[in-house]
Amino acid sequence: MDVPYICFKCGKPLTVSATAVACTACGASYSVVDGIPLFTKDRYWGKISAEEMGNALTLLDEKGWETFKEKYQKKVDVAFDESRADWRFETDLGPDSVVLDTGAGLGRNSIPLSRVVKQVVAFDQSLLRMRYLKRRAEKEGITNIQTFVGDFFELPLKEKSFDLIVMNGVLEWVGKTDRFNDPYQAQIESLRICKKLLKKGGRLYIGIENRFSFVYMRSPDHEGTMWTTFMPRMIADRYMRWKKGFSYQTYTHTKKVYARQLREAGFDSSEFFLPYPGYNMPRIVTPYDDLRALRFTLTRLLSLKRLGPAVSFMLETLARVPFVLRFYRYFYFSFNIIARV
Repeated sequence: MDVPYICFKCGKPLTVSATAVACTACGASYSVVDGIPLFTKDRYWGKISAEEMGNALTLLDEKGWETFKEKYQKKVDVAFDESRADWRFETDLGPDSVVLDTGAGLGRNSIPLSRVVKQVVAFDQSLLRMRYLKRRAEKEGITNIQTFVGDFFELPLKEKSFDLIVMNGVLEWVGKTDRFNDPYQAQIESLRICKKLLKKGGRLYIGIENRFSFVYMRSPDHEGTMWTTFMPRMIADRYMRWKKGFSYQTYTHTKKVYARQLREAGFDSSEFFLPYPGYNMPRIVTPYDDLRALRFTLTRLLSLKRLGPAVSFMLETLARVPFVLRFYRYFYFSFNIIARV
């Protein structure tokens, strides 16, 4: 059974038909396209253009999945490897759980989650990406994924409706909005919204990069620029305005700041994990505070690399020093975070 929608303008229940979603109390009305309600303006994002993504979906409908995968799997962020959602094993999911997948994209979390819970509600700002997720669920015979196009700050959902909320690669992007001048405050508000939507004892999962990750020394950040994540925010903002014509909005933080944000938003506690190779591919997940587990992981990974005996010995020796491990954590690529209410 689908999670009911409520009007985010007046709080009353919405009536859903094949062509529209309407509020009989205040008269608000929203269109339904391809069975997907649109509660906000459609804003496409992705590795390919909206036109090409539309063509890909047309090809999928006309020629089927094998043809689609042959032409588009390397072009589109399509994930059929369901281990990408292995972070879920750190949560208390059960067959009666109801999950909200925010910024669900092409469903690499929604699909595997749907196999082990009662209901997944997935939303994104892109209709094309929700259309793809809907087709993928139909292909798999999955009937417990509910999709809509929505804005994080105007969600048509009742408070205390979810056992788990997923923000996988989402928190860093919520600052790209006209509703807040300060991306940090936009992030706090998004976390407060999550807290309100969670049932008592519910969990929030966040997968996100570390601001001071070593990776950003050689790779661009979310805005496609080098070094901005290391700059003071004021300087990064001025640099972005000069470089790209808009302000710096995709904030990432250190563990300390993420924990502070969650406290500010009212969460009771938070637990951090170090996923290898990253939060989008958590092959190995180590508790942040468990230095023994981190040492074991690093030494095992080093033993698999062909670095030469001298280099391997030096790195494995360093990995056994507690100070080195603590220092290394500060520059780890990304975090899995589980927050509780």
